[in-house]
Amino acid sequence: MTHKKKSSTKVSSILKKISIGLWIISIICILTLLYFIYDTNVVPIKYLIPLTVIFILFMTVHGFFVINKKTRVWFLILIDILAFVFAGTQVFACVKINDTLSFLRKNLGAKYETNIYNVVVNVESKYESIQDLQGSSVLVVQDMDDMTKVVQSLEDKADVEIEYSEDVVESLLAVSNDLDMVILVNSGNYDAMISTDEDYSSKVKVLDTIEIVTEVVVEDSGVNVAKEPFVLYLSGIDTRSNALPSKSLSDVNIILAVNPKTKNILMIHIPRDYYVQIHGTTGLKDKLTHAGAIGGVNLSMSTIEDLLEIEIPYYLRVNFNSVVNLVDAIGGINIYSDVDYSFTCWTDRSCSFNPGYNNVDGQCALAFARERHAYETGDRHRGENQEQVISLIINKITSSTTLINKYTDILNALNGTFETNLTTDDITSLVKMQLDDMRSWNISTVNVDGTGAMSPTHSYPNQNLYVMNPDQESIEVAIKRLNEILETPDE
Repeated sequence: MTHKKKSSTKVSSILKKISIGLWIISIICILTLLYFIYDTNVVPIKYLIPLTVIFILFMTVHGFFVINKKTRVWFLILIDILAFVFAGTQVFACVKINDTLSFLRKNLGAKYETNIYNVVVNVESKYESIQDLQGSSVLVVQDMDDMTKVVQSLEDKADVEIEYSEDVVESLLAVSNDLDMVILVNSGNYDAMISTDEDYSSKVKVLDTIEIVTEVVVEDSGVNVAKEPFVLYLSGIDTRSNALPSKSLSDVNIILAVNPKTKNILMIHIPRDYYVQIHGTTGLKDKLTHAGAIGGVNLSMSTIEDLLEIEIPYYLRVNFNSVVNLVDAIGGINIYSDVDYSFTCWTDRSCSFNPGYNNVDGQCALAFARERHAYETGDRHRGENQEQVISLIINKITSSTTLINKYTDILNALNGTFETNLTTDDITSLVKMQLDDMRSWNISTVNVDGTGAMSPTHSYPNQNLYVMNPDQESIEVAIKRLNEILETPDE
């Protein structure tokens, strides 16, 4: 009998120590989770106060039963099991919150810009690598923001003689006809030439690329995105790598006007070939897509501000990998083809669409968003497709099941594939606002229109390129709708 009593006392003592240990671990987990929750500033006060009270109450009750000598063993075991499960849930939540904060701080508030430059030679040139340029002459096109750094980087790779040219187009055309010529040009202008002349890429080759990364200072827009209407420029650039060159053709140009008070979002698609006056220039107009190649996202934004008579404080630049990775991460989307015939995408022959709904992966979602040859209205229809893909992605991501089940996949898919000047505070305040009222968003679209024509441009004054002359009436309609969305109702 005495032996059994001693054994029972020993078991109780061990259990008590385990319980105290679990209680301490539980306290640490709760305090850590509360710190993360308060630090993110995402949870609204109406949820935060009850949540804090529940956590503190659990710690107190747990501690009371652990310390109380009259607590029955079976009840103490039950409490310990609950505490263990609770602590595991809290650790999981802390990891997810930390992953989210790391993702936001890494990808938001664009801290750096990357300028990419191509060393271009004739396709039949004797040069096979950058080392082959030793002692050769290189023509540097003076369209660079980092001239000294770029030239120094080139000279570090090969001992070359530097010459300069101010004519981008003439230099690009010359190297396609000269076997001995070597030029160094911004990748945006190189891509623009390829989009202008489909055969150009078969006439030249890129011998090497030089990347110059520069730190940038993001200015505070002064907009409270959770309370005030704002405008965001969505720019889709034609690149499959994870790199986001600061100067690049913008093949997708969509304006999103967001009113957090009325929960309205207006999307305006502007065709890439829209014939507009590039901000800061006079004389010949140019394709809107060329603005990105000439002066980057800021020039594109300024040009659209002039066109639509609005201020655009925010931008989001995405590359093609963004779409492919994100759609795959959320398990595909159901695209609706509104034409009464089947077609195969011109940009990806492996992707075909039938009339009605088509469940597609990221690769074919991208092909659908880029398709224009299958439609009579060409780029106009492509813009509608792009808006449909964006809406489908937003709707699927914001569904609770997708967000819970695919959360980590979504973060991994987006990591490093976009650039924005929205800050972490901007995003967390939007999330907090959404959690606070849980109202649904109304997404509408309006597109500017025009007529196709052949015309010289500011970038290519000696060539007739396909452009779309803006329809002023459609622009005025878009401006009117913008002003309506951006109006703040009286409190």
